[in-house]
Amino acid sequence: MVRSTVRIPLAVGAAAMAAAAVTGCSSSSGSIYDIPTGTAAGPTSPTAAPSTSTGTGPAAAPTLGTSGAPAFGTPSSTPSGPPPLTGVDLKAFLPTAAVLPAGWTIKGDGNEHDTGTAINDYRGDPPQIKEPCNQMRLAGTIFSQGYMLSGAMNEVYDDKHMVQVYLGAYRPGDAAQLLTDLRAYAERCKTFTGKSVDGISIPMTVTLKPVPGLGDEAFDMKRVPTGPYSSSEIVVTRIGDKALFLSGDDILGRLPNIMQLAVPLAKTVK
Repeated sequence: MVRSTVRIPLAVGAAAMAAAAVTGCSSSSGSIYDIPTGTAAGPTSPTAAPSTSTGTGPAAAPTLGTSGAPAFGTPSSTPSGPPPLTGVDLKAFLPTAAVLPAGWTIKGDGNEHDTGTAINDYRGDPPQIKEPCNQMRLAGTIFSQGYMLSGAMNEVYDDKHMVQVYLGAYRPGDAAQLLTDLRAYAERCKTFTGKSVDGISIPMTVTLKPVPGLGDEAFDMKRVPTGPYSSSEIVVTRIGDKALFLSGDDILGRLPNIMQLAVPLAKTVK
């Protein structure tokens, strides 16, 4: 069987970051359609980032389906070791009302999306390895890219403050490598200057703190602008060869209490 191999598209750019930071009208958590899926309608013009991978996947342009979503390859018929988790598998670990802390809610189906039963054969590097600091967005739909085999996401609310929950599955060792790459990204971008939509320079500060005792390893990363602009936060937790991303912003007045959600949710991911 011939496999189609693809990169997962990113909806990221300096303009998007600046708009969220300046106007407060868009969330830094990213669009729900940043996650590839064979059923949900994706962006009409997704853009694949240039390949920097030295892995096994070819550096060819992605093959896109008619909906604009990437065409995933099918799982290998001769896998070595346990079969990789699919998006359908990962969906079972997403938060439900039963595991949410008091005061947290899910609206409707939580805007749930997943990558279905397909597996992404292409092993591309995370864009954060070379991505300019002024394109930084703290969201699982962005941070999970590169190395990822499959993913699932939904949204939960701390009162009126939304947290995007994203869970990705990876090849053995790749989830640990991804967290190493993200820590290097935060170190490289400790301070940088962003731009507002009307061209005003905005000094930005990025902090990353390890979170001991959460999963196999975890960190809490924040992007804070100077001035009356929106801050954002992401807590990234590795559980074996899976990575859990919880992200939100303070557009509605405060950051959600992400750590209050991270502790019980990380225990449900197996």
